Order: sequence, then C-alpha cells, then structure tokens
Amino acid sequence: MKNLLIIILIFLSPLITWGQNIYNSEVPFWINGYSADLPNSRLTVVSATGFTRMEAYNNAVKKIIENQSLATGQLNTINVDNGIVTVKGNDMLTVKAPIKDAYTVLTESGQYMTFLLVQIAKNPLFELEPVTITDKYGFSPRVFVPGMAQIHKGQNVKGALFIGGEILSVAGIIAFEGMRSSYVSKAKRTHNTADIKNYINKADNMKNIRNGFIGATAAIYAWNVIDGIVCKGKKHIEVGKPHLAFTPYSDMQSAGVLLAVTF
Repeated sequence: MKNLLIIILIFLSPLITWGQNIYNSEVPFWINGYSADLPNSRLTVVSATGFTRMEAYNNAVKKIIENQSLATGQLNTINVDNGIVTVKGNDMLTVKAPIKDAYTVLTESGQYMTFLLVQIAKNPLFELEPVTITDKYGFSPRVFVPGMAQIHKGQNVKGALFIGGEILSVAGIIAFEGMRSSYVSKAKRTHNTADIKNYINKADNMKNIRNGFIGATAAIYAWNVIDGIVCKGKKHIEVGKPHLAFTPYSDMQSAGVLLAVTF
C-alpha cells in the first residue's frame, strides 16, 4: 500500500535526521585525558584557562612548550601573544608540536578553558606521522546490516532508528500476512457466499497492507545502505599508514638514495 509506505517514511525521516545531527553538539572525545604513543611522536591533551578565548588558547600553547622545556631540562621563559610564541633563555629549545584540534568552553567561574590535542615529536629531528581529525570513515560491510554502520560511526540514535524501523516493518509483514492467511482459511471453511466475499475482501486488504510493509522494509534497507556509505560520523583520529620515501643525497665523497620507512 503506497500510502502506508509514505506514512512510514514521513514519520521515520525527521527522526533519522535528528539522530544524524544530535552528535554534533557533543564535546570532542579526546578532551578527557586522551593520549597515544606513536613511533616518532605522542598525542596528548593540554588545557589552560583565561579570561578570554584568546588568553585561554595562548596559555594552553604556552603550557605545551613549558612541559617540553621541563621534560628536556632546559630552562626558558615562554610568552604567547595572539598565537605568536617567543622563547627566552640560555638554552636552545626546539619543540615540534603541531596542534591537531582545539576546543574551548566557558566554565562556571566565568573563565574560558581551552583544550588542545597536540602531537609532540619525541625528537625534533623525527618526521611526524600524518595525524588527522576527521568525521569521514572508509567503506565497511557493516552497511549491509541495518543500523550497524551508523553505530560504528558513533551515531547510536540514528542506528537504533534504522534497526527499529526495519524490525517494525518486518513485524508488519509477518502480522498482516498472518491475518491474510487467516481470512483466506476462513473463506475456504464456509459455504456462505456473503461470508466468503467478506473474508476475501478482508484478505485483499491485509495483502495490500502487507505489501506496503514490504515496500517500507525495502526502502528503509536501501536508505540504510546508502546512508551508511555516505554519511559522516563522530570525529576520530586517523594515523597515517607506513610508507616508503626515497631521498637522493650527495656529498663530497659519495652520492646515493636514502630509503626512509615511516611507521
């Protein structure tokens, strides 16, 4: 039944759209003490407060450098002004620490707190691994199971709606097919012409509704597959895969090609 299919999709569409967008208001997963150790670097989170967003951000940047200064035993005075870092001291301090993501909140005390996800090189001479924060995901066979791709991407509400919609549609098929069969069986057991006609009409109505649920099941499943492939999810961290790099070199005594493997 076309009308039933339209009603189901109209009802389900705004719910799934809401489920798709609800995660956007959530704070980044990494601010609660996230850390990861990579071959050439480490990912860590630093935070600092300030009376303005810029001050909080600058203080967090300053904290990165101060922590690295303490780790190396070098005493330096660090100042950050509008993102410009100046280091004063007797030692040469080199910090390779790109900021991968930032998040700022207004605390109950009226101050701003900035969280920075930072990738710090274990040695300034090391090449950093490619690290990105992305809401895109590669293809997964999960798309063929209703709701699983969405849940894998962190969209639990949306995934649950796809699962629920598919279950309800299948349940509708089973229920109305059972009623159709029951009316057909009743029509075969009676010899009353009026009753036979009544049962056959009801059986036809149940068949139409069943067909509507079949169409809804197919539409929701197709929607689920397409959405599972193209939709974005919660941001996650991706670390670049190992790759080979060939670098030509030459000096006064020799020449050749350097082979570098980044893990």
